[in-house]
Amino acid sequence: MKKYLFFIILSIPFAWKPVYAIENPVLKNINGATFEFSSLKGKWVFINYWASWCGPCVDEISEFNKLFDEKNNNVAIYAVNYDFLSLSQQQNMANKFQIHYPSLEQKSALKLGLGNISVVPVTFIFNPEGKLTATLYGGQTIQGLKKEITDQELLLKQHA
Repeated sequence: MKKYLFFIILSIPFAWKPVYAIENPVLKNINGATFEFSSLKGKWVFINYWASWCGPCVDEISEFNKLFDEKNNNVAIYAVNYDFLSLSQQQNMANKFQIHYPSLEQKSALKLGLGNISVVPVTFIFNPEGKLTATLYGGQTIQGLKKEITDQELLLKQHA
């Protein structure tokens, strides 16, 4: 038994790969435009999974709209509809719920390697270096989103 345990422990560093490791996926929005994730370097990137049947998801859209409408060049926000909808249905949902910020195609967002999304709303935050720094569950407010950036910036400065 000790022999097997030794080999299992020895193999862990080779088998482990973080779910959120991003190399440089090419992402596609629901209007068909593509871009490399690396083009967002230098920005705080918010990836927000939502669903139309989720009350907190719908409520937080206005908060993300406020942040997006500030036209902050250091922030990029993307919505991802949680449900497996066709492209036209995703476009209709974005219009119906008046989402001002871009929406990613769901299958394109899978390239980010964020794992199995089982709860909505959930927001993933990437720092300007492209590293996943926070996962926020539940509805968000503009104040909370800005505070998250401020807190993460302080952490970056402490580790610099």
